[in-house]
Amino acid sequence: MASTLRRTFLKQAASAAVLPLIPEIITGCTSASLSARMRYNVLSAQGQAMIRKYARAVQIMMSKPAWDPSSWTFWWYTHAIPMSKSAAIQQVFGQASSPAEQLAQKAWWTCQPHQEGENTDNFLPWHRMLVYFLEKMIGAVLHDDTFTLPYWNCSPGLPSSQSGIMPEVFRSPNDPLLASLYVQDRNDGVNSGAPIDSQNPGVLSATSAMAETTYSSNSPKQGFCNSINLGVHAYVHALVGTVTNMGYVPTTAQDPVFWMHHCNIDRLWASWNRAGYPNPTDPNFLSQTFWFAGPDGEAVSIRVGDVMSIAQLNYTYQEFEPVPSPLNQPSPRLRNLAPGAPVSTTVVASATAISLGSEIATVEIRPAPEVGNRVFDRSLAAPLAPDLGAYYLVVRDLRISAQPGVIYSLYLDVSEGASDETLHAHKVGDLNFFQAMPGMEMNEPTRFVSYDITELVNSLGLSGSSSGVSLTIIPSGEPAPGSEPVIGSINIQKV
Repeated sequence: MASTLRRTFLKQAASAAVLPLIPEIITGCTSASLSARMRYNVLSAQGQAMIRKYARAVQIMMSKPAWDPSSWTFWWYTHAIPMSKSAAIQQVFGQASSPAEQLAQKAWWTCQPHQEGENTDNFLPWHRMLVYFLEKMIGAVLHDDTFTLPYWNCSPGLPSSQSGIMPEVFRSPNDPLLASLYVQDRNDGVNSGAPIDSQNPGVLSATSAMAETTYSSNSPKQGFCNSINLGVHAYVHALVGTVTNMGYVPTTAQDPVFWMHHCNIDRLWASWNRAGYPNPTDPNFLSQTFWFAGPDGEAVSIRVGDVMSIAQLNYTYQEFEPVPSPLNQPSPRLRNLAPGAPVSTTVVASATAISLGSEIATVEIRPAPEVGNRVFDRSLAAPLAPDLGAYYLVVRDLRISAQPGVIYSLYLDVSEGASDETLHAHKVGDLNFFQAMPGMEMNEPTRFVSYDITELVNSLGLSGSSSGVSLTIIPSGEPAPGSEPVIGSINIQKV
């Protein structure tokens, strides 16, 4: 097996041709002769067996020097680096060039889509590649080709004894084997078994993302990829934290739980596809290429188009996430919308930028001049687009100086001192700043957070309102000093 793998992966000195990564090439066998490799829930008996193998591999990889492609640091840095890439290369490799240094130049800090100008649709395929090749590397480190990465499903639909609770195997510093999976620098309560969402119930749900019927964003709809990325994916990062660990992009992959979390994100994507929802077919998107370390430590080039389904990579999951059918989605207006179909929207109200801190903040969303004082006037309604509700609250241009480490809850039209019951009835949703680190501001057309507020508008009797509305923003705790979170743009769009 090892010799077959060695022959099939690209050599560092070879030309940068793209390797189609299909099961026959990876294994040297035909797909018909193979059973798909199973990834297990970390809480299952099989998952517990795999996690012990994982802990041993992490021990071995953490003991290796950073320049080794099979080291833990090499894989952490493939995701992101807590310094400039050039500084990391200099620190690890010095002045000397080597195949490993050349690979690091290609592979390190290629996490998508954090840098300016990167395609937001790359979030899911790039992380699928990352998890897949880490899984292969661990198999090589352990000399065990049966190894598969377990996934951590922290869905609020689980029993209360499991929902939102980090598995005990990641919280066992006194276990000689499992200690390699323990990280002290996590948010308060995480390592003692408290639900990570205890202060923010509901944020770990993937239901709204799974109800998306298109992959790409199409304002004001986020699309599945963006909804997963900015939703449950980012919330787990922010809630496990801290701002020097899982809560901060450049350091997050050092925590062994990172890989279980991203295995679960990949499972959600596979579940969405399994329900019949399609991925993009744009040739320019599918031909994009990224580099990783193969299991023999040599460079592997792979295209986005080679990882559009888990069948291409010959693995599956122990269980898949339920996906709402079009007739049972949260809003009855949700229907199929052709990818890239034009959407006619009107900005009916907007607000100025608002700085957030530890106090409750309120901003007035005022009618746009061109629509007068008719924010929720039904006469403005054009025929509804097939997949869209009538009103969306759209948030753009999130900015921070450092990760705040808290989540903000948004409420429409509440007065000061409102009761918990009133807040619940008026809640728009939650907002995190995990993606908005300095240099990665969310100010590009495809980088936005949106909330379908149609049902809220109707239930609160706002549909006849002839004026603006207020948006109240409440933090879940004390933001980190110097974080200075800002929402640069807030508007209400009518479809």
